[in-house]
Amino acid sequence: NRKRIYQKMLKLSIVIPAYNVEKYIANCIESCFYQDIDKNEFELLVIDDGSTDQTSSIIQKYAKQYGNIRYIKQEHGGAGAARNLGINNAKGTYIWFVDSDDEIEKHVISSLVENAFQQNLDVLCFDIEVIENNLSAGRYPYQHNTKNTIYTGTEFITQVNMPPSACPALFRSEFLRENDLLFITGYVYEDYDFTLRAYCLAKRIAYLSIPAYRYLVRKESVMTSSKNRNNKAQAMLRVCDSLYDFSEKHLAADTDARKTLTRKINFAFSQSLRNYSPDVFSL
Repeated sequence: NRKRIYQKMLKLSIVIPAYNVEKYIANCIESCFYQDIDKNEFELLVIDDGSTDQTSSIIQKYAKQYGNIRYIKQEHGGAGAARNLGINNAKGTYIWFVDSDDEIEKHVISSLVENAFQQNLDVLCFDIEVIENNLSAGRYPYQHNTKNTIYTGTEFITQVNMPPSACPALFRSEFLRENDLLFITGYVYEDYDFTLRAYCLAKRIAYLSIPAYRYLVRKESVMTSSKNRNNKAQAMLRVCDSLYDFSEKHLAADTDARKTLTRKINFAFSQSLRNYSPDVFSL
């Protein structure tokens, strides 16, 4: 009976925030269907973040073609706001945040979902394949000391140095909602704050050495662009404040987890200084 229920349930919600990505959104959506899982077992929530190009019409075309795509439109509020909308509307047991200019590796969803369910995980992390000029530049250089081990979140952040992205992980929907885990809105680097809080609060979290996520490097992306340095400086300070408050509330002093999170906060502050200009703090 348990196996039958598992086979019928909606296992995964893939949340894709999309803003003016007419060049990339089709490849992103199509990558979600080159998979080894029945389309009735997962859904795509594509959040149109107030696009002004052809992004909206492309998404709606795919929504007519595939019955498991839900198109949701919001006023432009940034990726954090779009992902929060996805969290609140997701029907799947697990949520996967996928950026609209990236892709999912072929035939990986079934393995990821089965691992998450079998181990009853709050979070399952995995590898990123970096793609540059249509060629693989290798996996993101993780530093980890774990082999198929289930950790508490505070143990995990001291053992696995995950990249500051929400994309290489599945998050149990109820875990996010029970802990009021949402993204900071109005700023970039919202992943850095969200993932560290989520990892720390997880009771069961694991890392799987599978390159399931394809990160496409492009010069005009928000994260790689040299523009908006003031916003980046302010964003990192906001992240520092959020993580410091979280650390004070949830992590005991003089623990390895507290020390690790403090180092992460120090790094965020250094990135704020790197993007500093007097205009940021002008009165």
